[in-house]
Amino acid sequence: MKFVRDHKLVSIIVLCVSSLFLFVTVAFGRYIKNIINNYLLEAKAFYFNSTVLGINGKNYSIVNWDGVNSYPLTIDVNNRKNALRHTDADIVYTITKSCPATVACTLSKTGATLRANDETDSYVLTVTPLQNFYEGDTVTVTTTVRSSSPYEKEMSATYTIGVQKANFSYNIEDSVNSKYLTLNLINSITFYEVLQDFGSYTAGDHISLDEYALLNSSERAKVLSAEVTLQYDPHYVLLDMTNPLYLNRLSTNYQETTINNFQYVSRFSFRLNAASSNSIIFYKDDPTEDYTYPSSNTPIITVSVNTAN
Repeated sequence: MKFVRDHKLVSIIVLCVSSLFLFVTVAFGRYIKNIINNYLLEAKAFYFNSTVLGINGKNYSIVNWDGVNSYPLTIDVNNRKNALRHTDADIVYTITKSCPATVACTLSKTGATLRANDETDSYVLTVTPLQNFYEGDTVTVTTTVRSSSPYEKEMSATYTIGVQKANFSYNIEDSVNSKYLTLNLINSITFYEVLQDFGSYTAGDHISLDEYALLNSSERAKVLSAEVTLQYDPHYVLLDMTNPLYLNRLSTNYQETTINNFQYVSRFSFRLNAASSNSIIFYKDDPTEDYTYPSSNTPIITVSVNTAN
């Protein structure tokens, strides 16, 4: 004890190293034990495997979740070692999952019997957000499969799912001697943001595609995925005024320009649905011009967008 009191720093270092050594030894021992157990089971012609699960657990990192809609993970199991060897008996197994409180996890089934003649089976783990998630946020979920007959074996996988918000893009298709150009609008955002409180929703909440489908027209007016404003000079291009986006335009940001005593639309705004693409035709005053964008040209049509956050 006197040595410990007189050499506190050395004692702390020794304790930390000892603890680390014990942890590594236990973890490595468990790793080796699982490999040996699996070898013994295969020696009995028992094959219970998966392309995504592992006896010592597998880890995956995914960064393509929008953080609003449910995210499905499909997991498979099989009774094969290779194309020539498979388990002749039916394999009974159970499925569990572990998720943080920020999401709800549901399994398509909690157990099954993998028939010898079927050779493969699968299930779906669906992750559904219970709060707003933002770009850069992550959640970690784990799923485990345990066989109980004819032998016991456990496999698992852990998924770290990252949020990456999709965005909005546009381009202009045109060519020399074409009488018109096509403006293509792509809203890759897969959710809506609540602008005004209604029902159980408050401003700032995110609404998934499935939730949006259940809203009535007045409720849909209170949410936004993308609001686009187009501005252009009608001396150069003229809008196809039969386009549904123009016919359903917003009353705000509307503008006309007078040319030879005629009024021509030069600016208007509209909303785009989530996960949608739309096209608008503009007729060219000079067919010899090429307004393709992106290119070295400044876009002939200015596109401004306000998107859900």
